[in-house]
Amino acid sequence: MFDEALPGASGGLDGRRRLPSLAARRPVRVRPCAGGAPIPRLAPESAALGWFLFVSFLLNFGQGVYPPLLPELVGALGLGLAAAGFLGTAFSLPRSLLALPAGLLVDRIGPTRMMHSGMALVLAGTLLAAVARSLATMALSRALVGLGYGTTALVGIVYLMQAGPPTQRTRRGNMYEGALISANAVSGYLAGEISVRAGWRWGFGAAAVAVGAGWLTAAWRVFPAVRAVFDARSAGGEAEAAPGAAPRPAPLKLVAIYLAVFGLAFCWAGAIVTLAPLYGSQVLGLSAAAIGRALAIGYLIEAVLLIPVGWAADTFGRLRVLLPGIAVLAAGVVLLPLAGGLAGYTVACALVIAGMTVWMTPASLLAEHLRGRFGSREVSVYRVVTDVGMVVAPVFVGWLTERGGFGLGASAVAIVVVASGGVAGLVLGRHWRRPRRRSV
Repeated sequence: MFDEALPGASGGLDGRRRLPSLAARRPVRVRPCAGGAPIPRLAPESAALGWFLFVSFLLNFGQGVYPPLLPELVGALGLGLAAAGFLGTAFSLPRSLLALPAGLLVDRIGPTRMMHSGMALVLAGTLLAAVARSLATMALSRALVGLGYGTTALVGIVYLMQAGPPTQRTRRGNMYEGALISANAVSGYLAGEISVRAGWRWGFGAAAVAVGAGWLTAAWRVFPAVRAVFDARSAGGEAEAAPGAAPRPAPLKLVAIYLAVFGLAFCWAGAIVTLAPLYGSQVLGLSAAAIGRALAIGYLIEAVLLIPVGWAADTFGRLRVLLPGIAVLAAGVVLLPLAGGLAGYTVACALVIAGMTVWMTPASLLAEHLRGRFGSREVSVYRVVTDVGMVVAPVFVGWLTERGGFGLGASAVAIVVVASGGVAGLVLGRHWRRPRRRSV
């Protein structure tokens, strides 16, 4: 499905002997049919995917604890709104700078070493946040965490787009997103409660324990499956890259998809990571525990909706689901600065987070359009666009909010996300029809 093979000392990854393909690695069970002839049956891939999702859940504790703890650390370190926005940019900027080189690097050193490196960076950054006593130290911790997540996400997206039928890509992506969102809900709630009882530093400490457990579990259960997927990709890459195997998509359609990616990332970093916790703390006077509970409700709603939304996108058309999702999260952003209490604040946050059920839909659209050319380098471009949105949003929205209030900051986020969705709707209009059942 991909267009180039990975290098290795003997054709395998990391200089190791090439592993057999996924089909060859799966055990075969035989049962007789009515006529007595044996029918081979392949064992399901769900076990490997399940472990991958569990590791993703644990690893995302390093990010999920940050929004509810942001008001506490802002007060403890004596930071302003612009400085709080800078911490969001410190997370995203190094990750965006790494994205393109990482696409080349994974082909050089292999997915296992990339994921080991990424998880080590997440753990180091989370531990550093627990002991940070200045803006510079906290910014460094956020940069380390951002680099780590960028590294693991690149490998993870290639794995998800390849480890199963192409007609279920959005569902697999939404299962992955569900693991991350569930981690945000659980870790955000726990971080808020721990902060009230023991201080915000212990919230980061608890997250570091979860990240370490995820790293150990990945080494035990996940890395072999990831290597097998990348080996299968390497073995089939040259054949699928033959001239005429897959027509190149129209550049304008790729631009429209990337704009949708940018809009979603801008909304996430500008609204959920920056505006929501600061508005709840500084305007409504909510504690870290209350903010964590409000965000957790939104995350749980999203987690419940992710599987049916993914099924609907794969069944009825991805753009049909993407645009309503963008409308829902834009409505939540508009309502956020109008909230006068905890109930309205919770509803606004829930709308924004529920709209993020379409987060993985652009990735599925890219895989559909690029077909055999969707590999680690293409995922790198996807990650660059995502990270640019996350780099720009916190510092820009924080700067606007400091000068014009929360209404101005929320309006900027809403305009960006609605404009990006409008362009996607105009350019990718053919996806409104029900997709044909075929491999892409």
